[in-house]
Amino acid sequence: MPVNETDLISPVDETQKSSSPSLLLSSAALVGSLVEGACAILVASASAKLFLGLGAVAGAVKASRLHADIVRIPVLLVSAAAALITLLVLWNAWRARNRAAARWRKRPMTLREKISFAVTLLASVLTLALVVGEAIEHPIFHVH
Repeated sequence: MPVNETDLISPVDETQKSSSPSLLLSSAALVGSLVEGACAILVASASAKLFLGLGAVAGAVKASRLHADIVRIPVLLVSAAAALITLLVLWNAWRARNRAAARWRKRPMTLREKISFAVTLLASVLTLALVVGEAIEHPIFHVH
């Protein structure tokens, strides 16, 4: 069997040749991560601007017609209904998960599932608390 030139390359020569592409790949990865970081910062600042703008609109809405009962009450009712439906769905999922018939296929919840469940539960309860707070607060501070 004849010996080729590729058979005679030592592992040291091979690593010396491959260090240049790995440096190129490392540089590309660094530039990519910098671009992703900048993108994340810009998206976060855009979200902050959005929330600041919504806060300003909410402050201006207080004196506008959008704060009228014809708009405010349906929004409160829809928010409360959505929160109650979400709580019902969470309760039903929890109940179905813990039934005796489901024990054979039950697996532990992942951290992501636990966080999702907790955030959804917290958002629904907070929505209901805000609706109740608005219902109590509005007649006191906004006398017509």
